[in-house]
Amino acid sequence: MTAAQAHLKANKELVAEYIRLFYNEKDFDRARELLAEGFVNHHHGVGVGRDRTVETFRGAASQMPEFSLTVRRIVAESDQVWTHSVARVAPGAHPSVVVDIWRIDNGELAEHWDVGQAVPEDSTLAEMTGDATTGDAAPGNAG
Repeated sequence: MTAAQAHLKANKELVAEYIRLFYNEKDFDRARELLAEGFVNHHHGVGVGRDRTVETFRGAASQMPEFSLTVRRIVAESDQVWTHSVARVAPGAHPSVVVDIWRIDNGELAEHWDVGQAVPEDSTLAEMTGDATTGDAAPGNAG
């Protein structure tokens, strides 16, 4: 593995670890350690600073304690990592598909952008997140 490949792998592992701790385990104190002091979160209403990000989601998590984010794809290039994920407010709840973009600086998460879309009632999760090369994106597949 080249140094560049190792760097990209480390960036992907950092993002995956943050998602596991922050969104799924709700271990906000440990997740906070992965954020740069001046972390910028472009998600509406969150703002600047790792404390603001943690406290905003801690409040949201109290309203939806079973929220989960399941990463389907993760891609790294340069100082950015992109994830394509499925978000649910609770097990069995209607899912949304989310793309998160993370910028990494000196081994810390420095910036975040995201977009999401609820899976429409006339669609399936497989249509929204499937892989056409394997055939699991065909209309009608379970989701």
